Amino acid sequence: MRKYADDQERIIRVKRLADEWAASGLIDVTQHARMVADLGVDLRRTNRFLRLTLFGFGLLIIAAGVGLIVVTFDVNDTRIVGTLFLMAAAVSVMGAEALIGRFRLYRFGVEEACAAGAAVLVAAGSALVASPWTVGTSSDRQMFLALLAGSAAAFALYRRYGYVYAAIGALLCASLAPFHLPLSDVVQRLLAAALLGGCFIGARIKRRRYDDEFPGDEHGIIQASAWLGLYAVLNLHLFPGLFARQPGAPFYWFTFAMIWVLPAAGLRLAIRDRDRPMLAANVVLGLATLLTNKPYLGAPRKPWDPILLGVLLLGTALVLRRWLASGKDGTRDGFTSARLLRSDNDTRAVTAIASAAFHETPHPHSDPPAPFKGSGGRSGGAGAGGSF
Repeated sequence: MRKYADDQERIIRVKRLADEWAASGLIDVTQHARMVADLGVDLRRTNRFLRLTLFGFGLLIIAAGVGLIVVTFDVNDTRIVGTLFLMAAAVSVMGAEALIGRFRLYRFGVEEACAAGAAVLVAAGSALVASPWTVGTSSDRQMFLALLAGSAAAFALYRRYGYVYAAIGALLCASLAPFHLPLSDVVQRLLAAALLGGCFIGARIKRRRYDDEFPGDEHGIIQASAWLGLYAVLNLHLFPGLFARQPGAPFYWFTFAMIWVLPAAGLRLAIRDRDRPMLAANVVLGLATLLTNKPYLGAPRKPWDPILLGVLLLGTALVLRRWLASGKDGTRDGFTSARLLRSDNDTRAVTAIASAAFHETPHPHSDPPAPFKGSGGRSGGAGAGGSF
């Protein structure tokens, strides 16, 4: 059962939309005031920056408190440390419940830190408690148990508090768990892909039932995240470190076909359902396919590859924009190239910053530079002579 009522969640989302429309100039001040007049909730919220700050400080305080207890009592036994972690997780959950129940906090940062810290402590504590039975046989079993416990704890947080990032964390932990089983690399990837595919189907069914209304908006994000994870597992050249050995030709070319099929199928589904998270996810997947196509085919990278990719993306964007603008009232089937909401500009700014921050660092030349040899010249300043 969720801590927050469904009516509260819906009211918060409607008010957020009204604020977005007012900030984007779609409605005036009078219309905005009339819309939000009956959209009040008895929950305390804060801005995004303070929320992240309180979240970070909360996690730091929890980690420092648990570490202080371990150091003060000089606890060395791994099972005792794991038990302490599990007890601290229970205290953290009680703290989150008290903060929400007494102070009516909603996405305030502090209560989120208590909940997220509990999930991390459950994962670490479960692995440490079971360490005497796992390390002796295989260290991967300890990590497998930690990932399973972390996935279950994160999913419980989502079910209780509605933190979508906790659901994404649960997907991540669950998809990484098969890579720590004593199975072949191909079977590990297929298990992870099957798990993510099942999560995608389940989230998609829920999303289509509620559409963009709560909780359909949450299921839409989870659906897109599972689709991204499915692609990441099947693209062998996206994270090559996860694959210990080169797979056989059938599986290799199967994954090559899938990295082209998944973005195309995902774009089709997103456009048909007007699913924005799914649309954005598959645009990213299409770019990833273009970037990993050459490594799949064994073709060498060229210095002009980024230029060709940029020209292709620019041309595609111009064609799509002109095609959408040529429709009636600048739209086609409800799609438009105009930025209607202010958040669209924010998304573009974040994308621009990310594209500048994440770039490949050029590798230095392997050959050292040739030493300088003078020719006996006499000019040069500071009184340098020919024999200097």
